[in-house]
Amino acid sequence: MPKLSFLFIAMAVVAWLPHLPAAADPSDDCRAIAKRDFSQLDEAPTVITSASAVAAQGDVPAYCRVQGIVAPQVGFELHMPLLEWNGKFLFQGCGAMCGQMLGLQGCAEAVTRGYACATTDMGHKSLPYDGKWAYNNLVAERDFGHRATHVATVAGKAVTHVLYGNAPQTSYFRGCSTGGRQALVAAQRYPSDFDGIIGGAPALYTLLGPPLQLFWGMTANLREDGTRILSEKKLPLLHAAALDACDESDGVKDGLISSPQTCTFDPSVLQCEGRTRDSCLSREELNVVRKLYSGAQPDNGFKILANGQWPGSELGWSSYLNGGNYEFGNEILRYLVFSIDPGPEYDVSQFDWNTDPQRMDLSHITAGNPNLGPFRDGGGKLIMFQGMADSAIIGSGTEAYYKMMSDTMGGADETMRFARLFHFPGMDHCRGGAGLNHADLLSALEDWVEDGSAPEHAMGYHVEFENGEGPIAPPANFDPSSAKFSRPVYPFPAVPEFTGGDWRDPSNYRKRENGY
Repeated sequence: MPKLSFLFIAMAVVAWLPHLPAAADPSDDCRAIAKRDFSQLDEAPTVITSASAVAAQGDVPAYCRVQGIVAPQVGFELHMPLLEWNGKFLFQGCGAMCGQMLGLQGCAEAVTRGYACATTDMGHKSLPYDGKWAYNNLVAERDFGHRATHVATVAGKAVTHVLYGNAPQTSYFRGCSTGGRQALVAAQRYPSDFDGIIGGAPALYTLLGPPLQLFWGMTANLREDGTRILSEKKLPLLHAAALDACDESDGVKDGLISSPQTCTFDPSVLQCEGRTRDSCLSREELNVVRKLYSGAQPDNGFKILANGQWPGSELGWSSYLNGGNYEFGNEILRYLVFSIDPGPEYDVSQFDWNTDPQRMDLSHITAGNPNLGPFRDGGGKLIMFQGMADSAIIGSGTEAYYKMMSDTMGGADETMRFARLFHFPGMDHCRGGAGLNHADLLSALEDWVEDGSAPEHAMGYHVEFENGEGPIAPPANFDPSSAKFSRPVYPFPAVPEFTGGDWRDPSNYRKRENGY
């Protein structure tokens, strides 16, 4: 063909291009979701209340924000990147009693990784420590117990499919505390919802831990007249003594207790004998301390909890001593854990430790089922984690559940094929603390689910976070060089063994198989 003909063809194409339809604006696709009918969605009849495009801000790229309600009252919110979706879905857990979209902080980081990320209010609107929503409301209690996470997941995946034209290739859950309970409930009750699950410091709501731990911690510090015995001002003194006794049990003095399970700290070393009142503990105060370390044990001698507070957690006991947990405990007892709610006149001081534990009905909210067979058999993978300085969810309860699950699922080796527990020394409740307060567990879970590479260790970091982020709500684009120190954390029961040199250097640790 003559070159002149090519020139005419090129000119014709250039002249025609401006008249082609403009490329579809993903923001338009997002807004159109509000007009879609999800009312016939199996298990989760849904109405979309809003759908809007949110501009990029900082590290978070532009995303489609969708809000909706699954009948009768489960609120959810979904954030989906507008430009680069990784083909995956992440559900972010909440905390305390939920009542708000508390998982959105974690969703911000997830969107930077390309995830479509959903969270829920768990079926009610309230402040996180307010339980009045549950007063004689079995529907709301069931939603909070297990249904809300499931139906919000069904709805979230359906909306994701509509926006992108494809269903998520893999689905994950990430949560801590109540979010940790959501994680285990999902594995136990809805084993096909997620390919991989991260559950930290789970609020099990069984006799292994909360809510009884909350009540014991409060009542142990009260005299018969209701006055408090041990002041929170004494906690730094107690913590320093615990460190003196147990810090170096792992072979390194780093201001952390890495093996609280085997710590032999005796608080009587602080007994007031020739010391000033501010630098010692009275016999009455020591009795409170021993009760918190030992765990709930009524007058009849029956030991209710797997264990008590671990040494190293003392700085977090303030909420037990100053009454901070008192009202939260009241809310749980008044509205959530008895078959017939006693109501607003009930007080923790009325709880009878010899008879009331057996009266509690936790079946609708428990995460204590150790049989994860369907989740395992479907290829699911579970990463559990626990802060060893956590005073809100006692680490011994989490460990006891994992051991019970291992016994049920065929032993430690068989369990390690699909579920692993990581202990983070010095981490407080889900985040913060003087120790390893951050880890990228989601990447480890992705490798396990998608490539079959089980996590032989998780790298833990100590970072001074402004907003208290942790493994379930990490900062976007985390830079490991910002950490003050780091070290590998191995799946329980293995521990990191210090080999000498600078304790802040992660290369100076190796795996020790069965604890210290």
